[in-house]
Amino acid sequence: MPGAKAGEKYIAEGKYFKCVLPKGWKKAGSMGQAASEKKVYGVDLTGPPGADGIAPSISVKYYGRGNTLFKSAAEFVRIHSRPIPGLGLPGDTYSSVTSVKIAGRAASGFDRRKSDFTKSRLVKNETIAVFERYIVLPAREGFFVLNYYCVYSEAKARLPAFENLVSSFEPLVN
Repeated sequence: MPGAKAGEKYIAEGKYFKCVLPKGWKKAGSMGQAASEKKVYGVDLTGPPGADGIAPSISVKYYGRGNTLFKSAAEFVRIHSRPIPGLGLPGDTYSSVTSVKIAGRAASGFDRRKSDFTKSRLVKNETIAVFERYIVLPAREGFFVLNYYCVYSEAKARLPAFENLVSSFEPLVN
């Protein structure tokens, strides 16, 4: 299974968390504001492309208090765990938000099956079903988000890469 074995040990800028990155997955370059400006720290990873040429991704982030994107873990969950009226595509489904444990702490988890476009910026574009899993862990001064994204037809086979990263995840702040 791609990415099922452990690879590089990773410590987030600011020392907010550490984890082991899946072997064979690559770090994506950061874009936009510096992490210290937006108060969002972490790593984005891409796995080997699948049969359709689309690469799965894993994102592990710490959103500090006062970050430029979300006020709280609850706001993040509310926005991402249900469809935004008028923006979804037919076939999009959302699981219920459930209580999960990560690193021995209570967190929220949910899955989404969504339609996504195969290529950006094209007038005629095809959609493809994708699977996403989110784990959101509150912290005293912010919150953590672990996210897995993969083409739906390959999501189950590639999920161990995410599960192993999750099992290695250790928050370094409360």
